[in-house]
This record gives sequence, C-alpha cells and structure tokens, in this order.
Amino acid sequence: MTPHYSSIPSIEVELSISARLLLESDASPKPDPLCVVFNHPFGRGWQEYARTEILRDVINPDFHNKIKIHYCFEEQQKLKFQMFDTDSCSHSLSKHTYLGKVQCTLADIVTVQAYTADIMLNGVKRGQLIITVMDVSHNREELELIFSASHLRKSGLSFSLPDPFLDILSSKKTLMKRTTYLSSTKNPVWPAISVPFRVLRNNRGEYKQLTLQCYHHCKDGQHQLLGETEIHARQLLEAPASFPLKKNHSSKAVIELTESKTKRVHSFLDYISSGTKLHFTFAIDFTDSNGDPHNSTSLHHIGRDPTQYELAMKAIGDVIQDYTGEMFSLLNFGARSAPISHELHVRGVEGVINAYRSCLDSIKLGQTGCLSPAIEHVARSAKKHLEWRGLDCNDYFVLIILTCREIADTNQVAKAITEASELPMSVLIVGIGPTSFTSATRLEEDIKKLSQNGRNAARDVVQYAQFNEILEKYDDMAGGFQLAKQLLADIPEQLVAYMKTKGILPKNKEILCPFSIKN
Repeated sequence: MTPHYSSIPSIEVELSISARLLLESDASPKPDPLCVVFNHPFGRGWQEYARTEILRDVINPDFHNKIKIHYCFEEQQKLKFQMFDTDSCSHSLSKHTYLGKVQCTLADIVTVQAYTADIMLNGVKRGQLIITVMDVSHNREELELIFSASHLRKSGLSFSLPDPFLDILSSKKTLMKRTTYLSSTKNPVWPAISVPFRVLRNNRGEYKQLTLQCYHHCKDGQHQLLGETEIHARQLLEAPASFPLKKNHSSKAVIELTESKTKRVHSFLDYISSGTKLHFTFAIDFTDSNGDPHNSTSLHHIGRDPTQYELAMKAIGDVIQDYTGEMFSLLNFGARSAPISHELHVRGVEGVINAYRSCLDSIKLGQTGCLSPAIEHVARSAKKHLEWRGLDCNDYFVLIILTCREIADTNQVAKAITEASELPMSVLIVGIGPTSFTSATRLEEDIKKLSQNGRNAARDVVQYAQFNEILEKYDDMAGGFQLAKQLLADIPEQLVAYMKTKGILPKNKEILCPFSIKN
C-alpha cells in the first residue's frame, strides 16, 4: 500500500484589540466600550464569534480578552468588528449604543505587524481600530534527526551495494518523513531530517508507535524493502540509540540514531507578517483543445454563465488577493502567435477576468500547448530576485496553470519543476474540462519526489486539482471554494520549507546558514 503524507493543521492565532479616540455616544461623556467579533463561514451568513470584556469610561481602550481563531491560508476568512457603548448589563446588543464597525479579512490582519482601520458609522469616522496578532499554535518545535545504518544488504544473489533511504511511518503506515537516498553504500549516514513534534503524539498527548523502514532506491519507483523495525516515538529524543533491522539478509543490519536536537520552527505567519511578499501568476491555456470560443460548447465561450477558467480564477483570486496588494500577473500559452504571451499586470480579481476576456477577442487558438515555458518564465523572475537580494530575498512566487489538455512536454516540465524546486516558487495546476489529465497527476509530489534524469526535486512544489471532478459534486460557488482549499493548502508549508532550506529567517532577524553534516 502506498503511504500518504501527514496533513498539516491550521494555525491558531490570537488577536489583541485596541481602539483610539472613540467618539462618545449621546448618553455618556465617555463610552463604556465593548468589541464584538463576527465571522462569515463559507455558505453561512454573519454570526457572532467572540466578545471582548467591557471597559468603563475610556476613549482609548486596550481590551485584555484575546480572541483566538484558526487561520487557514486557503480560505477567505471574513471578519467584522463592531464597537458598542454599553448602556446596561444586558447581553443583547440591541440594548447598547452602536458606535461603528470595521470589516476585513483575517489575511488583512496577519500580513502586517499591526492592522489599523477607521471605525465607521454612516460614513462618519468614530475612531480607529488597532489589531495585533500572535501565532499561539502549540508544538512550534521540531526534532532534527541524523540517522545512519550499517551492514545493509540487498535481497537475492545480487552482490551490488544498495542505494538506501529511510522512511519514518506512523502506526497507521502514514509516511511522516523520508530521507534522501545515498548511492552504493551498505553503511549510509543520511543528511539530517526534521520531524515536527506535533506528529509524534496522539490526541491524548501520548507518544505514538512508529515504524522505521529502510529501502533500496529503484528508479522505477518499485523500491526494495531492506528491513524495518518498530520503535516508540519517545526514543527519537534519546540519541544515540540503535534499532536492529528485521527482514534484512544481514543479521548485523542496524539503524542508528546518532543525533537528535530540538529546534524552534518559524511559521508561515512569521514570514508573512514580517514582510515576505507573495507574487501570483495565472497562466491560461489558449489551445484549440478548448474549442472555438464562438461555439457554446467551448471551454472559452463567454455566455450567460462564467467559464470554468473564470470560476477557477475568481475562487483562487478571492483568497490570495489580500496577500498580493490585489496585484496579479497574467500569461497565456498555446496561442498561434507565440508559445507564451507577454506578461500582463492587472489589479484585482475583476482585472484578471477582464484581461482574460479581452484576450479572447484577439487571440487565435493554437494546436500545441507546452507548460514548461510558463514555468521557466516565472522561474526566471524568482531567480532575478535571488540574484538581486540573495539571502535577504523575501519574495515567493506562485504559478497557477489552468489547462484543458494533457501535458505535451512532460520531460521539459519535469526538468523545469526540478529546477524550480531550488527557487522560491510553487506550481499549481488546474485541470479544466473533462480530460483525464493523467500526465498532470504524475507531477504531483504528495506521494514521492519528482525525479528528472536521476536528479531529485529539492522539495515538494507541485499541487494539482481537476476542477471538472469537483464541479460534479458541488455547485459553482462551493466548487470554487473546494478548489481553492485543495490547491492552496500546501503553499504555507512549501514557503517555510524553502526558507528553512536556504537558512532564511523572517525579516529583521538574523540570517542563519544551513547546517552541514560532518562525517
């Protein structure tokens, strides 16, 4: 059975709320302020989420009660902060004087050190709201582990040395971590790997049972098991330690934990709130596989209902625009004129939709749509930022490819993605229309790392979703919501993985060099 990677939980944040120069109500020279927080879960209306305490006779309140909320990058989390001057002990808000409100998204708040906005009532400013945020997620630590092995042997009559790698699996055979593979050695010392503390315990806080599996790496993906052993997660804290391998043809085969260190983990919010910028580019398929836009069956036909391209761009754009200053880049590929168009820069989701529609009026659909030029184009932008700023680079690029056909240049795409994995970028692929997209599915890195000519991708940078399959289960709005969740959920982890690999700390903090392993 193919193991699956562990899911990443949402981040819990704590909001601290203050206000300045609150205008008093008619009933009181100084207000007795209360702030009520509302949220807007998908598919529901506004609902009360939490309240601060009531303060007495202050126009510059600093509320002590913190508001805890789960932050999800892949969702647009709408919030509304309503300020009241309390007139009684009643819990009913209708019994108090309404001072005004601020409406925003949680993304607006977490992307700055301190969020400020005017409290408005009927077009009149009634004060200023100030919100600061803190990541209070538990287990923001990880274990940095160095494993080695000795006396490994391949099965059968083969006398060649194995190319070993090591997997750590949970009791349910969920793959938690995998080392790189090393060539031709029976005594490997693998580069350090990191395991979050949170995956080592169950919901009751007890350490889990784990399995260590050692494999001989095979290029066709059918890796040969060299041996395995059961351990208790707590043993990972007790280096040095030895674990004899079972099912190995050498009775001396053993896995050794040579080093175990606890390290604090910087979160996605640490980077975003300290100035890391996200750049998003949509690349749209303009091959003739879409059909003539003048024909109602075309995937590019502009009629009464939006196209799948428009639905996808709006659903994704609505979530990510708060991280981009509402600026997007737009590319098209597959048209007759050129393999890839000049890059357009537009403002807002409506700007993306309007630019897409304008392209349909002038572009002639082509026959061959290659994805690699779009990937290489964004990779060049990422590389330029690196060359310019080096370790001070705080930009991350995300390419969103929307295509209706199988990938025509699979080898070139594999090469481009392998090279992109060394850069601050991710690649998201959306399958539009009824095509099976088997070639795109193979590019996903959820199961194993992509390999091109024996060279492994440095990290997971690809995510794929087939929109047509989602729309078979949901209406347009819910389908867009599910698409955004599926595509965007891994971006925070991918960004942090890149920063960690390069030794880049959040801005205004010391830059660390990546550690090296001494043999």
